[in-house]
Amino acid sequence: MSRTKYLLIVLTAAVLPAVSVRAGSANGSRPGGLSAVFSVDIPDAPSVLAVGDFNGDGVADVVETTPLDGEHSDLHSLTVLLGRADGTFLRVVSRDLIGRNPRALVVGDFNDDGKLDVIVGDADGTLLEFLGDGKGNLIRSGRIATVGSVASIAVGHFTRDGNLDLAVSDLESNSAVVLLGAGDGSFRQSWSFPLPQMGKEFHIAAADFNHDGVADLVITSEDEGNYVVMLGNGNGTFTFSPKLSHLKDPNSYCPT
Repeated sequence: MSRTKYLLIVLTAAVLPAVSVRAGSANGSRPGGLSAVFSVDIPDAPSVLAVGDFNGDGVADVVETTPLDGEHSDLHSLTVLLGRADGTFLRVVSRDLIGRNPRALVVGDFNDDGKLDVIVGDADGTLLEFLGDGKGNLIRSGRIATVGSVASIAVGHFTRDGNLDLAVSDLESNSAVVLLGAGDGSFRQSWSFPLPQMGKEFHIAAADFNHDGVADLVITSEDEGNYVVMLGNGNGTFTFSPKLSHLKDPNSYCPT
C-alpha cells in the first residue's frame, strides 16, 4: 500500500455498509472550505459517497449517489444523510438526476457562501455541480465541465486566490485536467498533464506536501507501492517530484 495518508470516518453500521477507501483528500484548515472529504467504494453497491457538514450543526453528514427505481432505473440521484448527535441519520433525497455511472463525488464551498456544495463526475465525462442551501438540500447548478471519462476528482487550493480548485483524472484521454475555481461556483480549465500509463485508472488526492501553502497532488493506481507526486506551482500548474514519488521503474514517467 502507498504511503498516502487517508482520513477515515466511522459511520453507523445500521445505516451504511462497510466502506473501504478508494481515493480522497482532506483539508480542514480553511473555514467554509473542504471538510473531511473522500471517495469510497461500497462493496456490492453502485454508490459513491463523501462526508461534510451540510446543515451547519457541527455533526458530520453523508452525501451519496443513489440508483433510481422504476422507469429511470439506469439513472442516479443524490441523497444526503443528515447526521444526528446520537449517531443516526435523516435522509434527504434530491430530485435532480446525475447520470448513469457516477464515478467520483467531492464536497466543498465552491461558491464561497459558507455552505457546502457537491460536484459529481460521471463515466461519460460530465461534471455536475449541486449547491447547498445550508439546510441539507442540494440544488442543481449545472454542468461545470466535460472531459473524456471521470475516474477521480481532487479538491484543493491550487492558486493563492483562496478559491477551491479541481483536478480530474480523465481515463479516456489519460490525463489530469486542472479546473480553477472562480469563487462563484464556476470553473475554467487551465492546464492538463499526462498520467503515467495508458489504459490504467488513476486516482488523485490533494494535500500540501511541502508546506508552501499550495496544494500538491498524489496520483495512484492499482499498482501496489507506486505513486506519483506533483508539486503545485501556485498558478494551477504542477511539477513532477521524483524525490517524493515512488515508482518501480523511475524512468517510466516523465510528464511534460
